[in-house]
Amino acid sequence: MWYAPLRTWHPVREAKSIVGIFLTADLHLGHAAIIEYTNRPFHSAGEMDGVLIANIIATVSQTDTLYVLGDFAFRPEVFAAYSSLLARVCKTVFLKGNHDPKNRHDPLALDFRHNKRHYYACHYPWATWRPNTIMLHGHCHGNPVPLPTDPRQQWRYDAGVDVEWAGRKYFPVPIELVEARINGDVSLDSAR
Repeated sequence: MWYAPLRTWHPVREAKSIVGIFLTADLHLGHAAIIEYTNRPFHSAGEMDGVLIANIIATVSQTDTLYVLGDFAFRPEVFAAYSSLLARVCKTVFLKGNHDPKNRHDPLALDFRHNKRHYYACHYPWATWRPNTIMLHGHCHGNPVPLPTDPRQQWRYDAGVDVEWAGRKYFPVPIELVEARINGDVSLDSAR
C-alpha cells in the first residue's frame, strides 16, 4: 500500500520535541505525465498531489526541516500554493530542479552537517563530489546511477519519492534512514 498512516515509521524519533531532518525530491506536483513516466499508482495529478502532500504532513512537524531536492512543481501557481501550505507545517528548504518554475531563485545545492557527517544535497546525482561526503539527490526517479570508483565517494542516495525507503515510497526520507544505510543497519531500512 502506498498510502498509510506514518507515525509508526520512525523508530528513532519518539519524542515530538526532537528536531528532524527530512528529504524529498521529484514530486512533480500538478504534472499528470509523470504518473505514466514513473509508473506511479495514481489516476490523476490531483490524486497524486493529495497523497504526496498528505504524506509530508503526516511525517513532519513544525520543528522539522524538509529539504526538497528539486522538481517540486513545474507551474508557478502550483509551486506557490503547495509551498505556502508546507510553510505552515515545517521549515522547508527548496533546491532548484530542472522542472521547477524558472522564476524561482532557489539554490542549486547546499551543504549541511548532521551527526558529525558532511552532507551535500543537489537535484542532480553528481559523478564526483567532495570525498568523505554523503551526496543526496533526486532527478533519477529510482533509476540506478553508477557510483564513482573512488572509495571515498560511495555514499550517494536518491531521496526522490519514487525510491523505496524502509519498504515505502512517496514519503519524505528521515535523515536517520540515510544514516542507517551508511551504517548498514538493516533494522531501520530493509532496502539499499
